[in-house]
Amino acid sequence: MASPDTTNPAWSRRGFLGLSACAAASAITVAGPFSGMAQAADGGAVRDSQGHRLPVGKIGIQLYSIRSDPAPFADKLPKLAQLGFKEIEFAGYGTNPTDADILAIRKLLDDNGLKAVGSHVGFGSFQTDLTRQLDIAQMLGMKFVGTANAPTGSRYKSDWRAAADAYNAVGGAAKARGLKFYQHNHDGEYNFLLDTGPLDANGKPTRSTGQRGLEYFFGLTDPELVYFEMDIYWAYQAQVRFKTYVDEFGATRRKNLDPIKTIAKQQERFPLFHVKDGVLNAEGTSLSMTEFGVPGGYVPFEDFFKSLKSLDEHHYIWEQDNAGSTPVEQGGVWGATERSVNAIKATRF
Repeated sequence: MASPDTTNPAWSRRGFLGLSACAAASAITVAGPFSGMAQAADGGAVRDSQGHRLPVGKIGIQLYSIRSDPAPFADKLPKLAQLGFKEIEFAGYGTNPTDADILAIRKLLDDNGLKAVGSHVGFGSFQTDLTRQLDIAQMLGMKFVGTANAPTGSRYKSDWRAAADAYNAVGGAAKARGLKFYQHNHDGEYNFLLDTGPLDANGKPTRSTGQRGLEYFFGLTDPELVYFEMDIYWAYQAQVRFKTYVDEFGATRRKNLDPIKTIAKQQERFPLFHVKDGVLNAEGTSLSMTEFGVPGGYVPFEDFFKSLKSLDEHHYIWEQDNAGSTPVEQGGVWGATERSVNAIKATRF
């Protein structure tokens, strides 16, 4: 996900406030998904004749996916509830929102049976405006608050260590307020570190031992202070893109990234997942993001979800960065949104 566009009217204060829209939102009846299917009262995971499914109550949306629609929050949130989403991950709250603005959003969530599960906030805002960001998270009723920024764009261990100190500090402040702080990955965080071999003119190493940046970061950060939201698509993009490294002797080595194994021994550190798919290009060198559930998707979602020890301990957030480019004849951004959430709900494993 990119940084939210706070200049878009969809995210502005005037965009989500509006008495007539708010009044309309309070009259919405939330449509219940899985009509006729046995399910736990709390929306927990159940098994039907086709296998396990994701917990209905923990299927959410990253609002960045529908940023192309300029409608206000008061129009968007009821519509998302009708489509069957239960949780909302924010990508911004408007320009300089007041407490009244945030409480207006909270009322829209409550009126429509939605829960704020988390947010993507620029890490710089946590460093300069930490108290305010945690205040907003608490007012919206979040359990998690996060960032989509990479800890560092560097491939050197020293920069990752410095970033870990900063992330631990924010995580500690969040924990003191009853919140869990998380980082959302893209593919670059899984590139190989430059941590061995000949030094360059600046005294920096030029080759790798095969350790990946984010995997190094897992060990640097306190597991009680810093959590992670694996974007499954971007993790598999890294699998495709970062297959080889050059070792200290100049030999090219191959090392596979397996996102399932990445989370296997530390699933409690991944309370959130971004659920989105991609297709492999003809050269086999990159994925192109696509609508969830289309034929030919690269990500092995059934195997991924099957590997989870407890489905109820995670949240499953649909995101499609390019959903706004969906052709009008295919329903545009809302067509992609509806088809994707239906495909997620229909997934069995």
